[in-house]
Amino acid sequence: MLGDFGIVYIPDMQDRVTRTGERVGPRDYMPQWANLGVRHENVQPNFDVYMLGKLLWSMIDGRALLPREYHRHPEHDFDLTKSFPNDPHMHLINLILDKCVVEQARQCLSGAQDLLLVVDEVLGIIERGGQLLEDDVPRPCHVCGKGHYQPEILRENNAVGFLRLWFSGASATDIATLGVRPFVCGNCGHVEFFKTT
Repeated sequence: MLGDFGIVYIPDMQDRVTRTGERVGPRDYMPQWANLGVRHENVQPNFDVYMLGKLLWSMIDGRALLPREYHRHPEHDFDLTKSFPNDPHMHLINLILDKCVVEQARQCLSGAQDLLLVVDEVLGIIERGGQLLEDDVPRPCHVCGKGHYQPEILRENNAVGFLRLWFSGASATDIATLGVRPFVCGNCGHVEFFKTT
């Protein structure tokens, strides 16, 4: 359950935790472009998108604080794909964070509606069993469920091959050659082919 703790006070207490004129947003979650030490009079919806991105990271990672925009920083330990190396979904989550937890306001999604569209798209990909076809993304086998697909090297330093296609029947002749990249499960040997450009 999410709540807005932007205005914090205890009834009947003289001292308020949040003071009049205070800057907008929690220090550890607010975007850098808004964290200038002064109160913003023109708060934009993308302020909340940035903070929601950090909250999403925290919910998955389990830690409370993602410093700055370090969800992909190679020298720091905040990349979800490194924390959960066998979960291909973390690469999709990083795609969401790439649109939220950003250094400049112009790089951020403009509001919650845009963020919802991105989240729904990623959830749809996950629910349909979709995967990113990038070399560093683990691809679990759809057949045995134990192994992972790896590119099959057909010749030295070459993972691209060709399939020849024929018409069926008595006068079968080849009609096309299709460039493919094969991936093989390291456990059961199941093969998947992907068309090359």
